[in-house]
Amino acid sequence: MNAENKDKSRQKRVVGLVEKVKIIGRKEVFADAILDTGATGTSIDVRIAKEAELGPITGTVKVKSKTSADGYTRRIKVGAGIELAGKVVHVEANIQDRKNMYTPVLIGRDVLYSNFVVDVGKTHNSNKIDDIKKR
Repeated sequence: MNAENKDKSRQKRVVGLVEKVKIIGRKEVFADAILDTGATGTSIDVRIAKEAELGPITGTVKVKSKTSADGYTRRIKVGAGIELAGKVVHVEANIQDRKNMYTPVLIGRDVLYSNFVVDVGKTHNSNKIDDIKKR
């Protein structure tokens, strides 16, 4: 690979607030994801994780939770590939029930760091989460 191509491969890709991603386990599953620069890690809905056959469990992570008495809960972590804007990043994602969340996948800084720049204007006409441009 020549120097120019190396520079291009290192360039951060511009993505919107909500993007279509591919979750890669033993199977591949497409899902909508919200990109959250305030979240340390990536979170995948339990149903998506099951469909993609993610695993094995690699550990647990302690995360903030409004519903827990002490303000924290533990979630299992599994290895997963995340393809976003044509780039695959391997992470240990936590698994949770996200059925009442805006999207079934939340992409955190573990994927975004050094790989992507989030431009809300790319997918939204305002600062409102429900204002997604038609794709």
